[in-house]
Amino acid sequence: MKDGELVEFVLAFAEEVNALQRRYAPLLASERVRGRSAAFLEAYRAEAGLIYARYLTKRERTYYAPISDPPTYAAMDEMTLSTVERVKNRAVVEILTSEGRLDYRFKLVCEGGAWRINSYQQRLHTEFYIRRWVYGDF
Repeated sequence: MKDGELVEFVLAFAEEVNALQRRYAPLLASERVRGRSAAFLEAYRAEAGLIYARYLTKRERTYYAPISDPPTYAAMDEMTLSTVERVKNRAVVEILTSEGRLDYRFKLVCEGGAWRINSYQQRLHTEFYIRRWVYGDF
């Protein structure tokens, strides 16, 4: 993949996760009240697992992106700059957003000719400070 394609790959992953969270988040409270949260969360994890299978490396993951509102990668809608750095079969895609938002750093690995996301970090930045990068959970 070319650099632009790696950025598009990361953005496509983020869009799918955001869409999933936007679909499930409004229903979470009502499912808890009805006592169906276990089945509800299992359905969410199953759909998230299909997304993860397409985009993430094949290592065991103990966490799934939580059901959140706004979605986990919502700040990426405000992308102002993207950069790609490559070293052999690895790449780092940084998505920088407008001030006061989260920036993202996705680490990708090419295995068997296919690029996959292995991990990501995020940081908050404003005009006054930039926080350190912190790993996120998939």
